[in-house]
Amino acid sequence: MILIVAIVVGVVAAFLVWNYVQGIEDDVSEDSKEIEVFVARETVVRGEDGGVALDQGLIQTDVIPQKYYPATAIKSADEIAKKVALFDIAPGTVIVQGMFVDPSTTQISFRDRLKNPDHVAISFSVDSTRGVGGFLVPGDEVNMMITATVPDEAKTALAEQAGAGPDAFASQGPQPFIWSSTQRYMYQKVQILAVGEQALLAPGEQATTGEDGETATNSGLLTVNVPPDAAQYIATGALHEGGYYLSLVRGDYAPRELLPLPVTQDLLPGEDAGILTPYGPEGNVEE
Repeated sequence: MILIVAIVVGVVAAFLVWNYVQGIEDDVSEDSKEIEVFVARETVVRGEDGGVALDQGLIQTDVIPQKYYPATAIKSADEIAKKVALFDIAPGTVIVQGMFVDPSTTQISFRDRLKNPDHVAISFSVDSTRGVGGFLVPGDEVNMMITATVPDEAKTALAEQAGAGPDAFASQGPQPFIWSSTQRYMYQKVQILAVGEQALLAPGEQATTGEDGETATNSGLLTVNVPPDAAQYIATGALHEGGYYLSLVRGDYAPRELLPLPVTQDLLPGEDAGILTPYGPEGNVEE
C-alpha cells in the first residue's frame, strides 16, 4: 500500500514539474518570437518626409524579439507616409506612433535653421542690379563687394605722380587711368539663409504661399548665416555709401585671395595682351 502511494505521489510530482517546465518553455518561446518593425537605418533629421525616408532607405523593416516590441510601434508604412519627422531620429530606433506628424502640426522656428550653434542671422538690402538681378534664392552663396572711394586730393596727387598732363594722352601707348572708386571684397561665399520672407527650407518642409498662391519672396532683402564677428563687418558695411554688390558663385567655388584693384593703371584688362577677356587671353573656354 505504501509503495502504491509513493508511486502515485511520484507520478503527480513528475507531472507538476513537467507542466511547470513546459510553461516556462512556452513563455520563453513566446518572448523570443520575432516580429517585424520599422527601424531607422540612418539618422532621420527633423522635418524629413516619411515617404522620402522610406524610399531612400533611411527607414527599413527589421525583426526583433516580441518581448522588446513597443506597444505603439507602427505596423504599416502608410502610418508615416505624407508625414514629417517631429525630431531627429537616431539610427537603430524603432519607429513608433508620434515620431512622424502631419506637416501642418510642426513648426520650425527661424533660429532652428542656423545649423551652426556659433552662427547668427543678419539681414541687409540690395537692389535688383546689385543683387544678381533678383535671381538669388535661399541656399545660394555669394561674394560680397563694397565700394572703396578714392578721395579727390588723393586722385590729384596720383595724377601728378603718374604725369597725367596733356602730353600723357598724345599717343596710343600706356596712359594713366585713375579710378574714382573701386570695389573690394568684404567676404566670399556667404550663405543666404532667406530671401525676403522665403527661408531656406528644412527637409520635407514646403514653401509658404500668399493668398494668391504665389510663393512669398522679396529679392531686395537678404538674410545670411555668418559668425558674430562677420555680422559686425556686414552691419557696418551696409551703412557704407552704395552698400553691397553681390556676385553669385557655384557650390564648388573655392574662395581665394583677391587683392584690391590698383587705384591708378596704365592699361585696363581689355588693353593688356595677357588678359584681354574676363577669362584670360583664350576667352571663355568651358570645361
